[in-house]
Amino acid sequence: MEEKSNKSLKYLKTVFMVSLFICIDQLIKVIILNNYMNKKFYFINNMIGFEPIINTKYSYINSLGNFGIGLTAHIIGVLIAILITIIIYFFINETYGTNPFQEFIFIFLFSGSFCSLIDKIIWGGSLDYILVEGFFTFDLKDVYITIFEVLIISCVIFNYKGLRKFDEKKFFRELKDYIKEKLTKKQHS
Repeated sequence: MEEKSNKSLKYLKTVFMVSLFICIDQLIKVIILNNYMNKKFYFINNMIGFEPIINTKYSYINSLGNFGIGLTAHIIGVLIAILITIIIYFFINETYGTNPFQEFIFIFLFSGSFCSLIDKIIWGGSLDYILVEGFFTFDLKDVYITIFEVLIISCVIFNYKGLRKFDEKKFFRELKDYIKEKLTKKQHS
């Protein structure tokens, strides 16, 4: 019973942190929208600055490749990615357990993913405001996702918990069995 209570507390902490990060991202955007939409200034040598824009390309890949993928497809894609991430999160927690560092990685992934979904649904794009002159403009959500990516790459480079010996086939087999077990439990409940 105590183990279940500890897991519930861990999940609540994760949900709280994700919610906090989402609120920070969205609050910044509301403040910018209401007060600073037509402002532009630089922080560092005309290289890093502030210039708010509504990015209606919906994703970095769509912007980079100019693929013309629409809003609905992006919303569906983000929803599918979030669902897969949630399943993998619970699978890893229930099968292997996680430590605070691993929770931290998931917090950034969930925060960035949910912010992306909110941006697409509420803003019709993304209110980007951090300018890297000559390259791109991004927002806090992109920072969350980049932190997630850097942490994952660092885990691989530094062989965190023997990650280089990771057996993908075993992992996906166990994940498939986990999903089957959860679906079977639902049908019998």
